[in-house]
Amino acid sequence: MIIVYSLASLTVILFFYFLKLRLNRYGIGLWEFILILLKGYRAWLPFLWDIATHRRFTKYESIGAVAHLMILYALLLSLIGTLIVAANQYIGIVTGKEVFCGYFFLGYSLVMDITAWVLFIGSALGIYRVLGRKELYTRNEYYTNLLFLVGFMYLAVSGAIIESYRFMHMDLWRYWMFMPNALLLSSISSSSVLYMVIYYTHFPLAFILIAILPLTAIFHSLLGLYNYIINYKRPLGELSKPFDLKELTAESATELKVGFSNVTEIPKLNKAEAIACTDCFRCQDACPAYAAGRPLSPMMIITKIKHGLYNNDDKLIDGSIADDELWACTTCGACMNTCPVYIRHVDYIIDMRRYLVMINMRIDQKKSSLLLNLSQYNNSMGMSNYGRHDWLKELGVKTIQENPGFEYLLWVGCMGSFDNRTRDIIKSLIEILREANLLDKIAILGDEETCCGDPARRLGEESRFQELALNNIELFRKYNVRNIITICPHGYNTFKNEYPKIDSWMRNIKVMHHSEFLEQLINEGKIRMNKNNIVFTIHDPCYLARHNGVVNPQRNIVKKLGELRETKYHGTQTFCCGAGGANYWYDVPEKKRISHIRLEQLMETNAQTIVTLCPFCNAMLTDAARIKGVEDKVKILDIAEIVKSSIIKPQEVKVSD
Repeated sequence: MIIVYSLASLTVILFFYFLKLRLNRYGIGLWEFILILLKGYRAWLPFLWDIATHRRFTKYESIGAVAHLMILYALLLSLIGTLIVAANQYIGIVTGKEVFCGYFFLGYSLVMDITAWVLFIGSALGIYRVLGRKELYTRNEYYTNLLFLVGFMYLAVSGAIIESYRFMHMDLWRYWMFMPNALLLSSISSSSVLYMVIYYTHFPLAFILIAILPLTAIFHSLLGLYNYIINYKRPLGELSKPFDLKELTAESATELKVGFSNVTEIPKLNKAEAIACTDCFRCQDACPAYAAGRPLSPMMIITKIKHGLYNNDDKLIDGSIADDELWACTTCGACMNTCPVYIRHVDYIIDMRRYLVMINMRIDQKKSSLLLNLSQYNNSMGMSNYGRHDWLKELGVKTIQENPGFEYLLWVGCMGSFDNRTRDIIKSLIEILREANLLDKIAILGDEETCCGDPARRLGEESRFQELALNNIELFRKYNVRNIITICPHGYNTFKNEYPKIDSWMRNIKVMHHSEFLEQLINEGKIRMNKNNIVFTIHDPCYLARHNGVVNPQRNIVKKLGELRETKYHGTQTFCCGAGGANYWYDVPEKKRISHIRLEQLMETNAQTIVTLCPFCNAMLTDAARIKGVEDKVKILDIAEIVKSSIIKPQEVKVSD
């Protein structure tokens, strides 16, 4: 016992020593790391629940998820079993009798036997998976993964042999049904020499695996908690803020460095975040850019960063990462939503875009035109802002100056203001508001409305984004805006999640997507609708469903209008249309358009109408339908349009009553 406890103490000391060495390599102190984990205690329970349910592991993969689940629960049960044995021994020493005995002991023995098989099979599956993806791992990762998995298999077998030896020498044959492993291994467990060899290798191996954990790829088990904590309650659609434009002086602006081009420039906390990557492929499997044959794998972006940190190979841009890899990202968040160790892939991609745009100034003509439009016209469409909402005034919508008692600001957006197809969506929304007698509670900004700044920020031009944000926030303050309604999920996400980081006053504003507002009107009885024999399917925008969790309002509405058929990728697991991340304004090499892949997925439902909730999604899917020649087979309509066409007029209500 003295030897075992001495080894256990040494294990703890070595674990923290190796942890310190590993963290110091990335500029993080041991106590700094420990304090981050302790201060993030509020995140522990949701993290443990996430791990216990394994929801991220099972989304896009089977073998790896099953192997990981088996190993995790087997190790957990083994730990509990070890603690029970230790407690039994200590209680026996103090009281003179054992507590955990009888049927409890027999039940525990059966559970441990099953656990041994679960650990053995799970580890074998893990080895199969590692061997099949050898080229993706660093040398250290590859061999340490195999070392741990083989070690787990040995612990499972050696534990069973130790139990079998005790089974035979304590004459427990009548309880064989509770100890099947002991019976199975009885023929090789009679030797006392073998027992001693197994016993004195079983525990030291377990201690060694624990002690060296910080030096190996299995360190991800601890870094997963770290990543969860540093991003806890941070919205998926919120990008980092590299500087505060309000606080910049002329002198500090010249010294400002934004983004990074090599691994040494990555903030130290983000270095630790990246090395948690286990090359599990889940982010790649979920990525629409990868599915379309674009030159992007989110896993390889992180892997290249990780390899650069391991091998002291600094260069990322103009080195291991090509520009097109960065521009191929639509910032849809599928990678982040499925990552089992909570890596924020998009943060790294946007930071390298920031370097390309703001430091290196290396962008093509289409990207330059977008930024020029935002700079010269304050909108992404390159149109004069003068008279941008005159057509809305003709529909009876008043500006804020004309309607100072307004309750809701209708944010029309760049697409709504200038794109003819999106104007039809806005017109449908206005007609619904008219039917609900709410038009007098609505106001628009008119010529004062500009871009929300989302395309600038996703492209990497942080300064222009913050300029637009500050200007808009000033307008909201000036007119005492309290509620914003928008048809654009990008504006919705920007106002709700990113503007409050620019100015905390924005937390006072309630931001609503028009689907949420329409559901509210329906629930309040302000509009009534007919149910039709139409089959619908819903395309959930990434920035509405995945980034902000808005999935129920649109479904509640559609189910009142007809039959809803869900596509495989829906809700928070939606598939991107291809327009996000400012991709709407430029081209990236690809084998197949993302919008075409998405349209095919939606049409597999055989729905008559595809319901959209974003002007960009509507434009991308409509264009895909035109190119594929299926415009006559399926309608692509915004949720406001299908609600408007189903409204029961007041005279119809009287007749039906």
